[in-house]
Amino acid sequence: MLMCLSNSVYALNNHEFVDLLLINNAFFEKEMINLEIKNLEMKGDYDDYSDWEWDVSAEIGRINKSKNKQNYTSSTDYAKSTNQDVQKISTDINKKFFSNGSELNFSYDKSLPIKNEEMHDKNGYQKDKNTTEYLDDISLSWTLPLLKNLGGVVDQKTYDIAVLDYKDERLLLAEVQEDFLEDKLMIFIDFISYKRQSDVVRLKLKKLEKILKNSLQNKVHISDISVLKRSIDKSKRALASLESKLNAELDLLRRLIANKHVFLEVNYDDNFSLIKDIDVYLKENSRDLKRIDIERYKNKRHIKSYKNSELPELDFTLSATRDENKGNYSTYSRSTENEYEAKLELSYSLTGDVSNQTLLSKYLLKTKQLELKYKDKLDDVSADIAKLTALIKRDTKSLELYNLQSGLDNPFEQLTQDHKPSIRFVIDEMNDIEDLYMDYIIQSIELYKNQVKYDGLTDRLLP
Repeated sequence: MLMCLSNSVYALNNHEFVDLLLINNAFFEKEMINLEIKNLEMKGDYDDYSDWEWDVSAEIGRINKSKNKQNYTSSTDYAKSTNQDVQKISTDINKKFFSNGSELNFSYDKSLPIKNEEMHDKNGYQKDKNTTEYLDDISLSWTLPLLKNLGGVVDQKTYDIAVLDYKDERLLLAEVQEDFLEDKLMIFIDFISYKRQSDVVRLKLKKLEKILKNSLQNKVHISDISVLKRSIDKSKRALASLESKLNAELDLLRRLIANKHVFLEVNYDDNFSLIKDIDVYLKENSRDLKRIDIERYKNKRHIKSYKNSELPELDFTLSATRDENKGNYSTYSRSTENEYEAKLELSYSLTGDVSNQTLLSKYLLKTKQLELKYKDKLDDVSADIAKLTALIKRDTKSLELYNLQSGLDNPFEQLTQDHKPSIRFVIDEMNDIEDLYMDYIIQSIELYKNQVKYDGLTDRLLP
């Protein structure tokens, strides 16, 4: 294909341009920060589920009681009034295990109640009794769900959905980046177009000025001189228009790659290939289809959770409890109680959970909807790619035909070397050559743009 006709100061192809965009553009940095925030939120959901929870509480209080028994004949003492100070500290530690949905609980209570009691019996008032008790209660239990929430399927749904949301966010970011790259590559290719066109016009102008100089030296007829000057003026105006557009695109390119000083000369390389089995390729690589797949995974995750929630609660629990009590009633006393338990607890709602059943029905219906959405997207993208494929093949074949007619880097150089045609004939011939090369450039640029669109549809633009 026709290359830029002037020497490069700083050559840059489309892949290098994409790399510079990714490195220098603040848009990507901002979006990557958003993605990192999403990642932190996802990890936070995991930590919130499986982290240790430790609660500590303390209690200081006073209890006043009074009792009055009528016609009391028993000889047993009873407390007619009680003042009680309570001092207590408690701590609880809980942890859920992500791998199986089980839960571990540990609690410890320590209290120091002090009682001042006014004791009575059938003979009336006896005396004050001070009672001090030291209580220590320790409890440890582990519960494993065997039906409902088996393996943590219900509790872990929030985290699992967050993981899928994060994956979707990454794909969405890549789609946004690729759309950005496609838009900027169009600027890149427009620059190539204006550069190549201006090179052709500049070569033609240079040749016309050389012919004019020779014609003036050889005292060519004044009418031919006028034709030459008009052609030169026309080429200058065309060149000025192209260079204005070229400089505008150059300024945009410099801003995009954060390069304000280096003059750029860019080329579009021909490292492009069509994909043979497009449906197979899209199913493996299309981000749009992958995002619909994620929707399907999320839908399946909801169904799995709501189906499991329909089951009875059957939990297996191992627990151990130790209570220590020592005090000084009328005589010193101390007691210790240890309890060990292994149990199965079954619970089932006979009426069912209407809300859960509604959500389950909703997501079961959505399964078919997402299958249709996937098929429609695959068909749409395949059709769009088929259209671009036809255009690319057509333009490639057409450019091959152009190459049969034009193979010189400077097509104007040999126009007058083999014979002495008239000036008007030479100008007409130069105009034909210029038109041929301009058509070639425009069609090659159209091919480049279709290739970029093709790579965008097949998600090959983003490295």
